[in-house]
Amino acid sequence: MTVLDSETRIDPEEIRETAQRFLANKVERRAAWEGKDAGCAALEAEMAELGWYLLIVPEAQGGLGQSFEALAPIYEEMGRALAPSWLAGTMAAIDVLATGGHAEALSDLVGQGWRIATIVLPAGQTPDHAQVRIVGGADRATHLLLIAADGSAARLIPADAVGVSLVPVETWDRGRAYAALSVEGEQGSLAVDGSLALAVAQAHGDLALAWDSIGAASQCLSETIDYMLGRQQFGRPIASFQALKHRAADHKVALELARALARHASSAFARRSEGWAVLAAQSRILAVEAFRAIGEDAVQMHGGVGFTWEYNCHLFLKRALVNEVMDGTPDQIRDRIAAQVAAQAMG
Repeated sequence: MTVLDSETRIDPEEIRETAQRFLANKVERRAAWEGKDAGCAALEAEMAELGWYLLIVPEAQGGLGQSFEALAPIYEEMGRALAPSWLAGTMAAIDVLATGGHAEALSDLVGQGWRIATIVLPAGQTPDHAQVRIVGGADRATHLLLIAADGSAARLIPADAVGVSLVPVETWDRGRAYAALSVEGEQGSLAVDGSLALAVAQAHGDLALAWDSIGAASQCLSETIDYMLGRQQFGRPIASFQALKHRAADHKVALELARALARHASSAFARRSEGWAVLAAQSRILAVEAFRAIGEDAVQMHGGVGFTWEYNCHLFLKRALVNEVMDGTPDQIRDRIAAQVAAQAMG
């Protein structure tokens, strides 16, 4: 397995600062929720101009040759901003193609502005015959990377190929677009090593979802604390009430634990060090569960007005509910890694 390397490393914190400023100016959190155009096309065009899609592309194919650690801050800041774009599918596909040595496909990807939805198919389905109920970012995908759940096959196909159907699906999270996928018939496109594609795509997707959840949860908790500091009850801020202080502190601890594990897992994945796939899955579980808990409590800590349009916490909660079930629930992810975790414990 090839691991991306470059003599020139970009400081992840510089990337974070750039992403934070950019997304703060460009993302309208409520645009999609109010029935307006979320501006994904314009946003993704500017993301491309910033070089985000090139970050982990090898330098030989015109990219920046960075590791996943340079990409993680972008995922976190997109979560914090409740960004409508779904970057992870394209970047996971780039990761798969880069580690598999598919230079020609990567050159096409970089040169033609492909947007890819990376999908691990349900058990028993193949890239030639598949039905998937919900796929993030598929509405704007130019190509699909379909990977069998057992790693037996993987295929990169055009999204407009004959036999491929993508139908928009509404979810709790109306701030991002989702679609149902149907594939019938063999497609003549690039075949990829299935076992390699499965491991890399799952880990990349797990970490992307973890960082997205951490960024969103952090912003949700911060806005909730700001509200409690300003909301007066019995002549003092409700943030001074012991019960609320303890709940906020517990959420902060859970969030920092999730951040620490995600940072460790990202480093392991970038270097393909021992246990990287399990660490990525574990970081995802911890992050999405912390996000859901923070989102639920944020609405309660707002005293009920958290469900109104005046506040954002209900938007965070709805995204948390979708993040928690995308490509598998936490229990399903635990089932996926149970054998490896048990083997490590016994070893």
